[in-house]
Amino acid sequence: MPKGNFLGQGGLATAESTYNRKRDFTETAEPVGEWTDADVDPMTARTGELFVIHQHYATRLHHDLRLEMFNGSTPVLVSWAIPKLLPRRHGQRHLAVRTEDHPYGYATFTGSIPKGEYGGGQVRIFDTGEYRAVERDGKKISIELIGNRIHGLYHLIRTREKNGKQEWLALQGEDLRTAIEARPPATPMLATSGAEPFDDPTWVFEPKWDGIRAIAICDEATKLVSRNQHDVTIAYPELATINNRLVAIDAMVDGEIVALDNGIPSFQKLQGRMHLRDPAKVEKAARTVPVTYMVFDLLYLDGRSLVDLPLTERRRLLEETVVASDRLQFSPAIAGAGQALFEAAAEQKLEGILAKKADSLYLPGARSPAWLKIKTVFDADTVVVGWTEGGGNREGTLGSVLLAMYDEGQLRYVGNVGTGFNKASLQNAMTLLQDLQEAESPFDAALLRERPELRKAHWVEPQLVAAIEYRQVTAAGRLRVPSFKGFREDKAPAECTFDQLV
Repeated sequence: MPKGNFLGQGGLATAESTYNRKRDFTETAEPVGEWTDADVDPMTARTGELFVIHQHYATRLHHDLRLEMFNGSTPVLVSWAIPKLLPRRHGQRHLAVRTEDHPYGYATFTGSIPKGEYGGGQVRIFDTGEYRAVERDGKKISIELIGNRIHGLYHLIRTREKNGKQEWLALQGEDLRTAIEARPPATPMLATSGAEPFDDPTWVFEPKWDGIRAIAICDEATKLVSRNQHDVTIAYPELATINNRLVAIDAMVDGEIVALDNGIPSFQKLQGRMHLRDPAKVEKAARTVPVTYMVFDLLYLDGRSLVDLPLTERRRLLEETVVASDRLQFSPAIAGAGQALFEAAAEQKLEGILAKKADSLYLPGARSPAWLKIKTVFDADTVVVGWTEGGGNREGTLGSVLLAMYDEGQLRYVGNVGTGFNKASLQNAMTLLQDLQEAESPFDAALLRERPELRKAHWVEPQLVAAIEYRQVTAAGRLRVPSFKGFREDKAPAECTFDQLV
Protein backbone atom coordinates (compact mmCIF):
# COMPACT_ATOMS: atom_id res chain seq x y z
CA MET A 1 0.00 0.00 0.00
CA PRO A 2 1.54 3.34 -1.00
CA LYS A 3 2.65 5.45 1.92
CA GLY A 4 4.03 8.94 2.37
CA ASN A 5 3.59 12.46 3.61
CA PHE A 6 0.79 14.03 1.56
CA LEU A 7 2.79 17.28 1.38
CA GLY A 8 5.30 15.47 -0.82
CA GLN A 9 8.54 13.71 0.02
CA GLY A 10 11.80 12.81 -1.58
CA GLY A 11 11.92 15.87 -3.87
CA LEU A 12 10.35 16.08 -7.30
CA ALA A 13 11.31 12.91 -9.12
CA THR A 14 9.48 11.44 -12.09
CA ALA A 15 5.72 11.47 -12.16
CA GLU A 16 5.83 7.67 -11.95
CA SER A 17 7.58 7.84 -8.58
CA THR A 18 5.85 10.86 -7.11
CA TYR A 19 2.27 10.46 -8.21
CA ASN A 20 1.54 6.91 -9.40
CA ARG A 21 3.87 5.07 -7.02
CA LYS A 22 2.28 6.67 -3.96
CA ARG A 23 -1.18 5.45 -4.92
CA ASP A 24 -2.85 2.08 -5.10
CA PHE A 25 -5.35 2.60 -7.89
CA THR A 26 -7.23 -0.55 -6.94
CA GLU A 27 -8.13 1.26 -3.70
CA THR A 28 -8.47 4.93 -4.68
CA ALA A 29 -10.68 6.47 -7.35
CA GLU A 30 -8.07 9.12 -8.16
CA PRO A 31 -7.11 9.27 -11.86
CA VAL A 32 -3.95 7.52 -13.05
CA GLY A 33 -1.03 9.61 -14.28
CA GLU A 34 -0.17 8.55 -17.82
CA TRP A 35 3.16 10.31 -18.37
CA THR A 36 6.65 9.35 -17.24
CA ASP A 37 8.71 12.52 -17.74
CA ALA A 38 10.04 14.46 -14.75
CA ASP A 39 7.82 17.08 -13.16
CA VAL A 40 7.88 20.42 -14.93
CA ASP A 41 9.53 23.60 -13.72
CA PRO A 42 6.65 26.02 -13.07
CA MET A 43 8.95 28.95 -13.83
CA THR A 44 9.51 27.86 -17.44
CA ALA A 45 6.79 25.40 -18.46
CA ARG A 46 4.20 26.47 -21.00
CA THR A 47 1.14 27.61 -19.11
CA GLY A 48 -2.44 26.60 -19.71
CA GLU A 49 -5.65 28.26 -18.56
CA LEU A 50 -7.25 26.02 -15.93
CA PHE A 51 -6.80 26.27 -12.18
CA VAL A 52 -8.43 24.28 -9.41
CA ILE A 53 -8.17 24.54 -5.62
CA HIS A 54 -9.00 21.40 -3.68
CA GLN A 55 -10.03 21.56 -0.02
CA HIS A 56 -8.45 18.41 1.38
CA TYR A 57 -9.37 16.91 4.76
CA ALA A 58 -6.36 14.61 5.13
CA THR A 59 -4.18 14.29 8.24
CA ARG A 60 -4.87 17.99 8.56
CA LEU A 61 -6.97 20.38 6.52
CA HIS A 62 -5.15 22.10 3.67
CA HIS A 63 -5.70 23.59 0.24
CA ASP A 64 -4.12 22.15 -2.90
CA LEU A 65 -3.56 24.80 -5.57
CA ARG A 66 -3.22 23.28 -9.04
CA LEU A 67 -2.30 25.17 -12.23
CA GLU A 68 -2.53 23.73 -15.73
CA MET A 69 0.88 23.63 -17.43
CA PHE A 70 2.33 21.42 -20.15
CA ASN A 71 4.78 18.56 -19.90
CA GLY A 72 5.73 18.52 -23.56
CA SER A 73 2.33 18.28 -25.23
CA THR A 74 0.62 16.70 -22.20
CA PRO A 75 -1.40 18.99 -19.88
CA VAL A 76 -0.63 18.40 -16.18
CA LEU A 77 -1.63 20.13 -12.96
CA VAL A 78 1.38 21.68 -11.24
CA SER A 79 0.51 21.53 -7.54
CA TRP A 80 1.23 23.17 -4.20
CA ALA A 81 -0.14 22.13 -0.80
CA ILE A 82 -1.01 25.13 1.40
CA PRO A 83 -1.33 23.94 5.02
CA LYS A 84 -2.97 27.15 6.33
CA LEU A 85 -5.22 27.51 3.27
CA LEU A 86 -4.98 30.05 0.49
CA PRO A 87 -4.49 33.58 1.91
CA ARG A 88 -7.73 35.56 2.19
CA ARG A 89 -6.36 39.04 2.94
CA HIS A 90 -4.04 41.41 1.10
CA GLY A 91 -0.42 40.83 2.10
CA GLN A 92 -1.17 37.64 4.05
CA ARG A 93 1.59 35.02 3.57
CA HIS A 94 1.13 31.28 3.90
CA LEU A 95 3.57 28.43 3.39
CA ALA A 96 3.05 26.52 0.13
CA VAL A 97 4.85 23.22 -0.44
CA ARG A 98 5.43 22.09 -4.02
CA THR A 99 4.03 18.60 -4.55
CA GLU A 100 4.10 16.23 -7.50
CA ASP A 101 2.38 17.11 -10.75
CA HIS A 102 -1.12 15.65 -10.96
CA PRO A 103 -2.91 14.41 -14.08
CA TYR A 104 -5.19 16.89 -15.83
CA GLY A 105 -8.18 14.72 -14.98
CA TYR A 106 -7.61 15.49 -11.30
CA ALA A 107 -9.24 18.88 -11.91
CA THR A 108 -12.68 17.31 -11.54
CA PHE A 109 -11.82 14.84 -8.78
CA THR A 110 -13.92 15.07 -5.64
CA GLY A 111 -14.86 12.48 -3.05
CA SER A 112 -13.05 10.38 -0.47
CA ILE A 113 -9.59 8.85 -0.60
CA PRO A 114 -9.73 5.70 1.56
CA LYS A 115 -8.26 5.90 5.04
CA GLY A 116 -4.75 4.45 5.06
CA GLU A 117 -4.12 5.46 1.45
CA TYR A 118 -1.80 8.33 0.58
CA GLY A 119 -3.66 11.58 1.35
CA GLY A 120 -6.61 9.67 2.81
CA GLY A 121 -9.61 11.85 3.58
CA GLN A 122 -12.34 13.87 1.93
CA VAL A 123 -11.55 16.05 -1.07
CA ARG A 124 -13.82 18.87 -2.23
CA ILE A 125 -13.36 21.41 -5.02
CA PHE A 126 -13.01 24.77 -3.27
CA ASP A 127 -12.84 26.71 -6.53
CA THR A 128 -12.07 26.29 -10.20
CA GLY A 129 -11.81 28.56 -13.20
CA GLU A 130 -9.24 30.23 -15.41
CA TYR A 131 -5.88 31.67 -14.49
CA ARG A 132 -3.47 33.99 -16.21
CA ALA A 133 0.28 34.03 -15.59
CA VAL A 134 1.06 37.72 -15.09
CA GLU A 135 4.79 37.40 -14.36
CA ARG A 136 7.47 34.72 -13.87
CA ASP A 137 10.94 35.95 -12.97
CA GLY A 138 12.71 32.79 -11.81
CA LYS A 139 11.78 33.18 -8.14
CA LYS A 140 8.21 34.45 -8.23
CA ILE A 141 5.10 33.48 -10.17
CA SER A 142 2.32 36.09 -10.24
CA ILE A 143 -1.08 34.79 -11.33
CA GLU A 144 -4.58 36.15 -11.67
CA LEU A 145 -7.19 33.60 -10.57
CA ILE A 146 -10.68 34.05 -12.03
CA GLY A 147 -12.92 31.49 -10.38
CA ASN A 148 -16.42 31.03 -9.06
CA ARG A 149 -15.38 32.14 -5.56
CA ILE A 150 -12.03 33.80 -6.05
CA HIS A 151 -11.01 36.63 -8.32
CA GLY A 152 -7.67 38.04 -7.31
CA LEU A 153 -3.97 38.46 -7.87
CA TYR A 154 -1.72 35.97 -6.07
CA HIS A 155 2.03 35.53 -5.85
CA LEU A 156 3.95 32.26 -5.40
CA ILE A 157 7.52 32.88 -4.22
CA ARG A 158 10.09 30.07 -4.19
CA THR A 159 12.13 30.28 -0.98
CA ARG A 160 14.15 27.14 -0.23
CA GLU A 161 14.34 23.37 -0.36
CA LYS A 162 13.99 21.67 3.01
CA ASN A 163 14.11 17.92 3.61
CA GLY A 164 13.72 17.31 -0.08
CA LYS A 165 10.65 19.57 -0.38
CA GLN A 166 10.45 22.85 -2.27
CA GLU A 167 9.03 25.50 0.07
CA TRP A 168 7.27 28.50 -1.38
CA LEU A 169 5.22 31.39 0.01
CA ALA A 170 1.70 32.09 -1.22
CA LEU A 171 0.58 35.74 -0.96
CA GLN A 172 -2.62 37.51 -1.86
CA GLY A 173 -1.74 40.58 -3.91
CA GLU A 174 -5.19 42.02 -4.56
CA ASP A 175 -8.80 40.93 -4.15
CA LEU A 176 -10.49 41.75 -7.46
CA ARG A 177 -13.98 40.58 -6.55
CA THR A 178 -16.73 43.10 -7.29
CA ALA A 179 -20.37 43.47 -6.25
CA ILE A 180 -19.90 41.86 -2.83
CA GLU A 181 -23.29 41.97 -1.12
CA ALA A 182 -23.75 42.80 2.55
CA ARG A 183 -24.50 39.96 4.93
CA PRO A 184 -28.14 39.69 5.99
CA PRO A 185 -28.95 40.33 9.68
CA ALA A 186 -27.97 37.48 12.01
CA THR A 187 -31.54 37.23 13.27
CA PRO A 188 -33.20 33.86 12.60
CA MET A 189 -36.47 33.33 10.79
CA LEU A 190 -39.09 31.85 13.14
CA ALA A 191 -41.95 29.38 12.71
CA THR A 192 -45.58 29.77 13.69
CA SER A 193 -47.48 27.07 15.56
CA GLY A 194 -49.18 24.38 13.50
CA ALA A 195 -51.75 21.85 14.65
CA GLU A 196 -51.61 18.42 13.00
CA PRO A 197 -48.89 16.75 10.91
CA PHE A 198 -49.61 16.47 7.19
CA ASP A 199 -48.20 15.23 3.90
CA ASP A 200 -47.68 17.65 1.02
CA PRO A 201 -45.12 17.47 -1.82
CA THR A 202 -44.75 21.26 -1.79
CA TRP A 203 -43.46 21.25 1.81
CA VAL A 204 -40.19 20.08 3.37
CA PHE A 205 -40.16 18.54 6.86
CA GLU A 206 -37.36 18.59 9.44
CA PRO A 207 -36.98 17.42 13.06
CA LYS A 208 -37.43 20.13 15.68
CA TRP A 209 -34.33 20.18 17.86
CA ASP A 210 -34.43 21.01 21.56
CA GLY A 211 -31.42 23.28 21.83
CA ILE A 212 -30.18 26.82 21.26
CA ARG A 213 -30.80 28.49 17.92
CA ALA A 214 -27.63 30.11 16.61
CA ILE A 215 -26.41 31.61 13.36
CA ALA A 216 -22.77 30.86 12.53
CA ILE A 217 -20.86 33.63 10.75
CA CYS A 218 -17.88 31.92 9.15
CA ASP A 219 -14.83 33.41 7.42
CA GLU A 220 -11.31 33.04 8.78
CA ALA A 221 -12.93 32.23 12.13
CA THR A 222 -16.36 31.24 13.46
CA LYS A 223 -18.73 33.50 15.38
CA LEU A 224 -21.89 32.00 16.89
CA VAL A 225 -24.73 34.49 17.41
CA SER A 226 -27.74 33.56 19.56
CA ARG A 227 -31.35 34.63 18.97
CA ASN A 228 -30.92 37.64 21.23
CA GLN A 229 -27.76 38.70 19.37
CA HIS A 230 -25.24 37.53 21.96
CA ASP A 231 -21.88 36.17 20.82
CA VAL A 232 -21.83 32.71 22.41
CA THR A 233 -18.75 31.34 20.63
CA ILE A 234 -16.67 31.24 23.82
CA ALA A 235 -19.17 28.84 25.43
CA TYR A 236 -18.76 26.18 22.72
CA PRO A 237 -15.06 25.79 21.80
CA GLU A 238 -15.73 22.53 19.93
CA LEU A 239 -17.70 24.60 17.39
CA ALA A 240 -15.12 27.38 17.05
CA THR A 241 -13.51 25.87 13.94
CA ILE A 242 -16.57 24.84 11.97
CA ASN A 243 -15.56 27.50 9.44
CA ASN A 244 -12.91 24.99 8.34
CA ARG A 245 -15.67 22.51 7.53
CA LEU A 246 -17.19 24.87 4.96
CA VAL A 247 -16.06 24.94 1.35
CA ALA A 248 -16.38 28.71 1.27
CA ILE A 249 -14.53 31.98 1.68
CA ASP A 250 -17.26 33.31 3.94
CA ALA A 251 -20.74 32.10 4.82
CA MET A 252 -23.65 32.39 7.26
CA VAL A 253 -25.28 29.17 8.41
CA ASP A 254 -28.44 28.73 10.49
CA GLY A 255 -28.76 25.85 12.90
CA GLU A 256 -29.35 24.58 16.43
CA ILE A 257 -26.76 23.83 19.11
CA VAL A 258 -27.75 20.59 20.85
CA ALA A 259 -26.35 18.31 23.54
CA LEU A 260 -27.13 14.77 22.44
CA ASP A 261 -27.86 11.99 24.92
CA ASN A 262 -27.84 8.68 23.01
CA GLY A 263 -28.79 10.61 19.90
CA ILE A 264 -31.65 12.53 21.56
CA PRO A 265 -31.20 16.24 22.39
CA SER A 266 -31.17 17.00 26.13
CA PHE A 267 -31.94 20.62 26.97
CA GLN A 268 -31.14 19.95 30.63
CA LYS A 269 -27.61 18.81 29.74
CA LEU A 270 -27.20 21.80 27.47
CA GLN A 271 -28.33 24.15 30.22
CA GLY A 272 -25.24 23.22 32.24
CA ARG A 273 -23.14 24.78 29.49
CA MET A 274 -25.21 27.79 28.47
CA HIS A 275 -24.02 30.11 31.24
CA LEU A 276 -20.35 29.09 31.37
CA ARG A 277 -17.74 31.62 30.28
CA ASP A 278 -14.69 30.76 32.39
CA PRO A 279 -12.27 29.07 29.94
CA ALA A 280 -11.28 26.26 32.32
CA LYS A 281 -14.92 25.40 33.15
CA VAL A 282 -15.93 25.67 29.49
CA GLU A 283 -13.11 23.33 28.44
CA LYS A 284 -14.10 20.76 31.06
CA ALA A 285 -17.77 20.95 30.08
CA ALA A 286 -16.88 20.55 26.39
CA ARG A 287 -15.21 17.24 27.26
CA THR A 288 -18.02 15.90 29.44
CA VAL A 289 -21.04 17.28 27.53
CA PRO A 290 -19.95 17.96 23.93
CA VAL A 291 -22.40 19.77 21.69
CA THR A 292 -23.28 19.35 18.03
CA TYR A 293 -24.35 22.04 15.59
CA MET A 294 -27.30 20.79 13.52
CA VAL A 295 -27.41 22.92 10.36
CA PHE A 296 -30.49 23.44 8.20
CA ASP A 297 -30.10 26.67 6.23
CA LEU A 298 -27.53 28.79 4.38
CA LEU A 299 -28.07 32.56 4.35
CA TYR A 300 -24.90 33.92 2.75
CA LEU A 301 -22.15 32.46 0.61
CA ASP A 302 -19.00 34.04 -0.80
CA GLY A 303 -20.22 37.60 -1.09
CA ARG A 304 -23.80 36.77 -2.04
CA SER A 305 -26.92 36.92 0.12
CA LEU A 306 -29.11 33.85 -0.38
CA VAL A 307 -32.18 34.93 1.60
CA ASP A 308 -34.17 35.64 -1.58
CA LEU A 309 -33.59 32.13 -2.94
CA PRO A 310 -36.19 29.38 -2.34
CA LEU A 311 -35.54 26.97 0.52
CA THR A 312 -34.76 24.03 -1.77
CA GLU A 313 -32.00 25.98 -3.53
CA ARG A 314 -30.53 27.18 -0.22
CA ARG A 315 -30.55 23.59 1.01
CA ARG A 316 -28.77 22.38 -2.14
CA LEU A 317 -26.05 24.99 -1.64
CA LEU A 318 -25.83 24.11 2.07
CA GLU A 319 -25.17 20.45 1.26
CA GLU A 320 -22.52 21.45 -1.29
CA THR A 321 -20.83 23.81 1.18
CA VAL A 322 -20.78 21.94 4.50
CA VAL A 323 -18.48 18.97 5.09
CA ALA A 324 -20.16 17.15 7.99
CA SER A 325 -18.30 15.91 11.08
CA ASP A 326 -19.09 14.68 14.59
CA ARG A 327 -19.66 18.26 15.76
CA LEU A 328 -21.29 19.57 12.58
CA GLN A 329 -24.23 17.66 11.13
CA PHE A 330 -27.09 18.20 8.72
CA SER A 331 -30.58 18.31 10.14
CA PRO A 332 -32.50 15.81 7.97
CA ALA A 333 -34.89 17.36 5.43
CA ILE A 334 -37.63 15.18 3.93
CA ALA A 335 -39.87 16.32 1.10
CA GLY A 336 -43.58 15.64 1.38
CA ALA A 337 -43.74 13.00 4.14
CA GLY A 338 -44.63 15.01 7.24
CA GLN A 339 -46.74 12.37 9.00
CA ALA A 340 -44.05 9.68 8.88
CA LEU A 341 -41.43 12.09 10.22
CA PHE A 342 -43.80 13.21 12.99
CA GLU A 343 -44.36 9.59 14.06
CA ALA A 344 -40.60 8.98 14.08
CA ALA A 345 -40.06 12.16 16.12
CA ALA A 346 -42.68 11.09 18.67
CA GLU A 347 -41.14 7.62 18.94
CA GLN A 348 -37.71 9.13 19.61
CA LYS A 349 -39.22 11.62 22.09
CA LEU A 350 -38.21 14.64 20.03
CA GLU A 351 -40.08 17.94 20.43
CA GLY A 352 -41.80 17.61 17.10
CA ILE A 353 -41.18 18.62 13.51
CA LEU A 354 -40.89 21.75 11.40
CA ALA A 355 -42.82 22.09 8.15
CA LYS A 356 -41.37 24.55 5.63
CA LYS A 357 -42.72 25.53 2.24
CA ALA A 358 -40.23 24.32 -0.35
CA ASP A 359 -40.25 27.69 -2.11
CA SER A 360 -40.11 29.80 1.08
CA LEU A 361 -37.68 32.71 1.18
CA TYR A 362 -35.66 33.40 4.34
CA LEU A 363 -37.11 36.34 6.29
CA PRO A 364 -34.58 37.36 8.99
CA GLY A 365 -36.28 38.07 12.31
CA ALA A 366 -39.80 37.33 11.01
CA ARG A 367 -42.25 34.71 12.25
CA SER A 368 -43.82 33.35 9.08
CA PRO A 369 -46.68 30.95 8.27
CA ALA A 370 -44.40 29.54 5.56
CA TRP A 371 -42.69 27.70 8.43
CA LEU A 372 -44.77 25.72 10.94
CA LYS A 373 -43.77 23.99 14.16
CA ILE A 374 -45.81 20.87 14.89
CA LYS A 375 -45.21 19.53 18.38
CA THR A 376 -45.35 16.07 19.89
CA VAL A 377 -45.08 17.75 23.28
CA PHE A 378 -45.59 21.50 23.43
CA ASP A 379 -43.10 23.87 24.95
CA ALA A 380 -43.22 27.47 26.08
CA ASP A 381 -40.78 30.05 27.29
CA THR A 382 -42.14 31.65 30.45
CA VAL A 383 -41.19 34.41 32.87
CA VAL A 384 -40.35 33.32 36.42
CA VAL A 385 -42.15 35.62 38.88
CA GLY A 386 -41.80 33.69 42.15
CA TRP A 387 -41.41 30.39 43.94
CA THR A 388 -42.97 28.34 46.71
CA GLU A 389 -41.23 26.37 49.42
CA GLY A 390 -41.12 22.60 49.20
CA GLY A 391 -42.20 19.89 51.58
CA GLY A 392 -41.19 16.28 52.22
CA ASN A 393 -37.87 15.52 50.58
CA ARG A 394 -37.80 19.10 49.31
CA GLU A 395 -38.24 20.69 52.71
CA GLY A 396 -36.10 23.81 53.03
CA THR A 397 -35.69 24.25 49.32
CA LEU A 398 -37.73 24.92 46.19
CA GLY A 399 -41.18 23.38 45.83
CA SER A 400 -42.32 25.00 42.61
CA VAL A 401 -41.63 27.98 40.37
CA LEU A 402 -44.40 30.46 39.54
CA LEU A 403 -44.74 31.21 35.85
CA ALA A 404 -46.20 34.07 33.85
CA MET A 405 -46.31 35.33 30.28
CA TYR A 406 -46.85 38.77 28.83
CA ASP A 407 -50.36 39.37 27.53
CA GLU A 408 -50.93 42.83 26.03
CA GLY A 409 -47.98 44.14 28.01
CA GLN A 410 -49.07 42.72 31.40
CA LEU A 411 -47.80 39.61 33.17
CA ARG A 412 -50.42 36.86 33.16
CA TYR A 413 -50.19 33.88 35.51
CA VAL A 414 -49.95 30.55 33.63
CA GLY A 415 -49.19 28.11 36.44
CA ASN A 416 -46.58 26.54 38.71
CA VAL A 417 -43.98 23.93 37.84
CA GLY A 418 -42.27 21.61 40.30
CA THR A 419 -41.34 18.62 38.15
CA GLY A 420 -38.36 18.29 35.82
CA PHE A 421 -35.76 19.45 38.35
CA ASN A 422 -32.79 17.39 39.44
CA LYS A 423 -30.53 18.10 42.41
CA ALA A 424 -28.19 20.36 40.44
CA SER A 425 -30.94 22.35 38.73
CA LEU A 426 -32.79 22.80 42.05
CA GLN A 427 -29.67 24.23 43.65
CA ASN A 428 -29.02 26.47 40.66
CA ALA A 429 -32.63 27.70 40.67
CA MET A 430 -32.50 28.59 44.37
CA THR A 431 -29.28 30.55 43.88
CA LEU A 432 -30.73 32.53 40.98
CA LEU A 433 -34.09 33.17 42.64
CA GLN A 434 -32.66 34.37 45.96
CA ASP A 435 -30.71 37.05 44.12
CA LEU A 436 -33.93 38.43 42.60
CA GLN A 437 -36.17 38.72 45.67
CA GLU A 438 -39.07 41.17 45.25
CA ALA A 439 -41.54 42.25 47.92
CA GLU A 440 -44.76 42.49 45.90
CA SER A 441 -46.80 40.23 43.67
CA PRO A 442 -47.03 41.24 39.98
CA PHE A 443 -50.65 40.00 39.92
CA ASP A 444 -53.89 41.65 41.02
CA ALA A 445 -55.81 40.76 44.17
CA ALA A 446 -58.37 38.69 42.23
CA LEU A 447 -55.78 36.02 41.41
CA LEU A 448 -54.63 35.83 45.03
CA ARG A 449 -58.25 35.31 46.12
CA GLU A 450 -58.64 32.57 43.51
CA ARG A 451 -55.31 30.94 44.42
CA PRO A 452 -54.82 31.63 48.16
CA GLU A 453 -51.71 29.40 48.27
CA LEU A 454 -49.92 32.09 46.24
CA ARG A 455 -50.06 34.42 49.23
CA LYS A 456 -47.17 32.42 50.71
CA ALA A 457 -45.08 32.72 47.55
CA HIS A 458 -41.69 34.40 47.41
CA TRP A 459 -41.87 36.94 44.58
CA VAL A 460 -38.91 37.74 42.34
CA GLU A 461 -38.06 40.31 39.70
CA PRO A 462 -39.25 39.09 36.27
CA GLN A 463 -35.79 38.56 34.80
CA LEU A 464 -35.46 34.78 34.42
CA VAL A 465 -36.86 32.84 31.47
CA ALA A 466 -37.80 29.19 32.08
CA ALA A 467 -38.34 26.69 29.27
CA ILE A 468 -41.38 24.53 30.06
CA GLU A 469 -42.87 21.41 28.46
CA TYR A 470 -46.64 20.96 28.74
CA ARG A 471 -49.46 18.85 27.33
CA GLN A 472 -52.34 21.31 27.00
CA VAL A 473 -53.55 24.79 27.92
CA THR A 474 -56.66 24.88 30.11
CA ALA A 475 -59.65 27.13 29.41
CA ALA A 476 -58.33 29.45 32.12
CA GLY A 477 -55.02 29.78 30.29
CA ARG A 478 -52.97 27.55 32.62
CA LEU A 479 -50.35 25.04 31.51
CA ARG A 480 -51.48 21.44 32.04
CA VAL A 481 -48.86 18.87 33.16
CA PRO A 482 -45.94 21.32 32.97
CA SER A 483 -42.34 20.15 33.35
CA PHE A 484 -39.26 22.31 33.83
CA LYS A 485 -36.60 21.98 31.12
CA GLY A 486 -34.15 24.71 32.08
CA PHE A 487 -33.46 28.41 32.22
CA ARG A 488 -32.78 30.24 28.97
CA GLU A 489 -30.47 33.19 28.62
CA ASP A 490 -30.86 33.31 24.86
CA LYS A 491 -34.37 34.77 25.22
CA ALA A 492 -35.55 37.98 26.87
CA PRO A 493 -38.57 38.00 29.24
CA ALA A 494 -40.41 40.35 26.85
CA GLU A 495 -40.35 37.59 24.21
CA CYS A 496 -42.41 35.29 26.47
CA THR A 497 -45.86 36.17 25.17
CA PHE A 498 -49.14 34.40 25.84
CA ASP A 499 -49.95 34.10 22.14
CA GLN A 500 -47.23 31.46 21.69
CA LEU A 501 -49.33 28.89 23.57
CA VAL A 502 -51.13 26.20 21.57
